[in-house]
Amino acid sequence: MVNKKRLRSPRVWLVLLAAVLLMQTVYLTPWRQADRSVEAASTAAVQADDSYSFEAEAEGHVLSGRAERKTCAEATECSGGMAVGGLWDGSSLTMNGLTVDEAGIYTMTVHYISGDPRSFAVSVNGGAGDHYELPRTADWETLGTYAIELELQAGSNAIRFDDEGGYSPDIDRIVLSKSGTGGPGGPSTGYEAEAAVNVRTGNAAVSACQPATGCSGGLKVGNLWGGSTLQFRDIAAEEAGVYTLSISYVSGDPRPVSIKVNDGLSENYALPKTADWDTLGIFTVEVELQAGMNTITFDDDGGWSPDIDKIELAKAGGSGEDPGPIDDIGQIGGVIGTAKHGSIKVNAHEKGAVFSTHSYSITYNTESGLSAYAWGDKTIVKGAYATAQLEDQLLDSRQYGEHVFKLSEVEKIKDGHGKGVRITIENSSEGLPTMKQTYQLYEDRPYFLVSQQIVGSLEMSASDTAPLVVNAKGGIDIGSYGDNRVLITPFDNDMWSRYQARTINTPLNNNNYVSSEMTAIYDNVSRGGLVIGSVTHDTWKTGIYWSGSNDRLNKLKVYGGFTSQTSTHDTLPHGKVSGKTITSPQIAVGYYSDYRSGLESYGQANAAVAPPLKFDRGVPSGVPVGWNSWGAYESSLSYDKVVSVSNFFKDNLQKTFSNKGTVYINMDSYWDNLTEQQLRDAVKVIRKNGQKAGIYYGPFVYWGDNMAQPVEGTDGKYTYGDIILRDADGNPLPKVDGAYAIDPTHPGSKQRVEYIFKKFIDYGFEYIKIDFLSHGSFEGQHYDPKAQTGIQAYNQGMAHINKVLEGRMFISASIAPLFPSQYAHARRISCDIDGSLGRTEYQLNNLTYGWWQSGTIYRYTDPDYMTLAKGGSYNAAQTRVNAAAISGTVYMSSDDVNDPVAQELMKSLLTNKRVNDIATIGKAFQPVEGNTGSAAAEVFVMKDKDDYYVAIFNYTNEQAVKSVDLTRALGVKSTSRVQLTDAWTGSKLEAKGSLEVSLEGAQSKLYKVSVKH
Repeated sequence: MVNKKRLRSPRVWLVLLAAVLLMQTVYLTPWRQADRSVEAASTAAVQADDSYSFEAEAEGHVLSGRAERKTCAEATECSGGMAVGGLWDGSSLTMNGLTVDEAGIYTMTVHYISGDPRSFAVSVNGGAGDHYELPRTADWETLGTYAIELELQAGSNAIRFDDEGGYSPDIDRIVLSKSGTGGPGGPSTGYEAEAAVNVRTGNAAVSACQPATGCSGGLKVGNLWGGSTLQFRDIAAEEAGVYTLSISYVSGDPRPVSIKVNDGLSENYALPKTADWDTLGIFTVEVELQAGMNTITFDDDGGWSPDIDKIELAKAGGSGEDPGPIDDIGQIGGVIGTAKHGSIKVNAHEKGAVFSTHSYSITYNTESGLSAYAWGDKTIVKGAYATAQLEDQLLDSRQYGEHVFKLSEVEKIKDGHGKGVRITIENSSEGLPTMKQTYQLYEDRPYFLVSQQIVGSLEMSASDTAPLVVNAKGGIDIGSYGDNRVLITPFDNDMWSRYQARTINTPLNNNNYVSSEMTAIYDNVSRGGLVIGSVTHDTWKTGIYWSGSNDRLNKLKVYGGFTSQTSTHDTLPHGKVSGKTITSPQIAVGYYSDYRSGLESYGQANAAVAPPLKFDRGVPSGVPVGWNSWGAYESSLSYDKVVSVSNFFKDNLQKTFSNKGTVYINMDSYWDNLTEQQLRDAVKVIRKNGQKAGIYYGPFVYWGDNMAQPVEGTDGKYTYGDIILRDADGNPLPKVDGAYAIDPTHPGSKQRVEYIFKKFIDYGFEYIKIDFLSHGSFEGQHYDPKAQTGIQAYNQGMAHINKVLEGRMFISASIAPLFPSQYAHARRISCDIDGSLGRTEYQLNNLTYGWWQSGTIYRYTDPDYMTLAKGGSYNAAQTRVNAAAISGTVYMSSDDVNDPVAQELMKSLLTNKRVNDIATIGKAFQPVEGNTGSAAAEVFVMKDKDDYYVAIFNYTNEQAVKSVDLTRALGVKSTSRVQLTDAWTGSKLEAKGSLEVSLEGAQSKLYKVSVKH
């Protein structure tokens, strides 16, 4: 049996981490602001060609923690032969004395080395840090570049690179150049791709055309693939406005390209094939130029783009993109018809319609095709419309000739959300497929659902469907402006991914901040906010692109078709969905006085569509308590060790560390170090000791390289070369996390699952951790042609696992997408928690913004195991237990029971009845504050019946005093007196109004709180 798992310790992880393309890309992302690297002349901390170069290792820079100046390998060709490395475990590099002549926006190009994907936070002049995910370079001896836009002051600046307690790349140097600058040049209509002034990155290169092709100048720029760009510079415009851009190109097959003007937003276009690779074609789009010099960037988005010969520009008659008459949306004339459905009221107007409940209203203007959403007397969203990308055709609901609403066609509905109505606006124009915009309103729900359908008489293919788009300055205004944030949700929990609560005032680098599936737009001070997200996860990966300023959003696009190297781990664009009817994801939209209630409501909305996996066939429904082997033994698991653990638990822990007598002893990866007979015997010992046995498997990964290896359970019919996922040309997808992705729809992969899982059932295992599930969601060419997208394939594979297991096991999803969620009882809210204080903080970041998943879309959220001996101190070990206890939870130890230090920690920290009782309530604590960026909150609360609970954390190794506003934290009156009982010691204290707690380094407190009125 093949079950090998990547080793998670830092050094081995670096060796085994998969090779991926050197790029940072979001496929088909709207309005994308490029963060591509640009070629820059090497300088020695002096100005040259309007850029400034600064060495990381230069004197005067400040290195903290483990950061060190080091010599680069000769082959790396570091500038100056040196770099700064060792940026891990709380280290930083602050580059001081970075002098520029004038204030403004600068492009910082970071020259770095990183043999695996790594991140850092960048802060300027003591400001807040912004988190960036850098792709891997070819290896640890190859330089790469990554570009970020920053705002600098005139004169001296300081830029800090912080590892955020994780692992960051080695840094060679940075180059700063003023954004938007360009050399002199007169106005012209034609620009050659191969011109010396232009900048090429990645694989892009100048090559000769065949004489028959007739390229202008005989040359072109090709090899735009795998993260390459071509930037035309010095594009002159006498006046600002809209210009027609004509692209002369060569492409023997249909290929897309993203086009960006200056520092604007990137638009993706699908260019049709030319007759062959020796024939020119012309493709035209409209772009908006500024007066003076401009740049136009062609980006392959990590895929394959055409060869470019030249571009020509001519002033267009029209204007640039217009958000439409957003202030006239409410001018829809008088009421001409009314219908009531319970608490829902639908009014037909002369020029539109209004749909309303007791809490919100939707106004649709059938003249402009725009809509507005209001809660109470406040319009929060205005200028909403829908788009869809069909091959090379962008459909925009505003551009249709007719927008028709019929009161007689309002449908009554009853589904998992409750009773309500379905309202459809039909957009039609001659020569275009019909676009239907659908709203579903419910009597007792604080949210509504919006979706779209594209309906045509012929087969169509769509790569992007966006039922909710706003493109208007201040188009989303939540009405309060204390500390406005946008929540960025990761697609899955791999590679130490974190949530981010970014300031809404983020106009730059927004392609880095696409949220997966859902977001919240809220004011952390008032807590009021808008929660938006997909509730259907059968076909699309949903992305949410946004851009904001002045405490409002100017752009929002909620769309099916999101893929990203760093978020979804895809190396291919989103699969195209084909048919005569194409349906978008269904999006929930709701405004809440407390965004935290909104997040829980969003979870409930998803559960109404796809309820969490039920407990069946005697599987205990309570919080799982027990032990997992990975943190203790990793690859050295053996039969004797499993038996020792089982006996230790029986003799020392089981009376108090259990849930109503249920304890799991779980074998993680490398369970196949045991023979089949040893597995059976181990299960017998575990059961004899009054425990339940658990096991591990990765159903969608192959850790080997032998494509001729027969697949288990297929009687030699299939090899691993048959079942791994490939692209349309038959090439295997690159490894991710050191493993090939397996196609979940292939009969060989299904037979493999049946063979392995039925053995597990036969051996007597009652719990299974299934890992590396995200591989099953990758885009690719699937065996089943009905699986057009990665999510369709993932649903098929997970449903098959459920069918094979027949409800006989507790299923815990480890590395897995957040959605779809109905196939597991629990999901890791974060992965690879090694027991250290830094990793505990990372886990609690995921709880800070993901607690709402527990009890809504999953029965429990899994905080990963507790390896107490690796905490570094008693306080840190106790904090690890507190973090696990408040997380929702799957309550698993993972220490070596043969280690005397671990034994004492387990006996001391896992046997406290008060703490264990809190854990087994099975409710996740929620944060008091949601303004922590990519860090964790320090204070969490939970209410259970009449009792409150408070957890307070110190993530530093220094003593700290934490103050808690009890009214804000618990919602009690400021005059109320509360009694707090320390869950660890039983000691009591009283407080009124606020609570001040003094914490030692790495210490945390867990209290039960009673309110005395």
